[in-house]
Amino acid sequence: MAYYEDLSPCDYFGGRCGTVLRSVGWLERGKSYCDGRVDEDVFRKLELLLRDAWQPVATAGLHDCDLCAITAEKSGTKNLFIPSDGYIFVCPELITHYINAHHYQPPDSFCKAVVDCPTMRSMAYHKKLLACGGHILIEPPQVGDQI
Repeated sequence: MAYYEDLSPCDYFGGRCGTVLRSVGWLERGKSYCDGRVDEDVFRKLELLLRDAWQPVATAGLHDCDLCAITAEKSGTKNLFIPSDGYIFVCPELITHYINAHHYQPPDSFCKAVVDCPTMRSMAYHKKLLACGGHILIEPPQVGDQI
């Protein structure tokens, strides 16, 4: 997995996606991150959304947590796309592990978007995703697009 600073454009899924995707929770050993308490409602909603996370692309390979001291206690393959105001937050599946085991504290704007996020795969979710520029995740690149 790649490292991205919180709220930075995320081009992990192709360069053109960086225009609408904002990174949250792309942590890596040796890189600083905010730590603190996360409201339990935010954590529980993240768990719920991750159960059936919408995946616009298939990813290859498993990502192990490299923040764990000796052996990775958690791994994941999914990403979570959370629509917000004018952009979409994207975080790795390991975000709940980072919060629980490593005291990671995501940005407040992300936490609010998580609480406000419609049920995954619902019509309301897809409408909100499209309203935030999510079409870039589901439409094939056009000739000349930066991939």
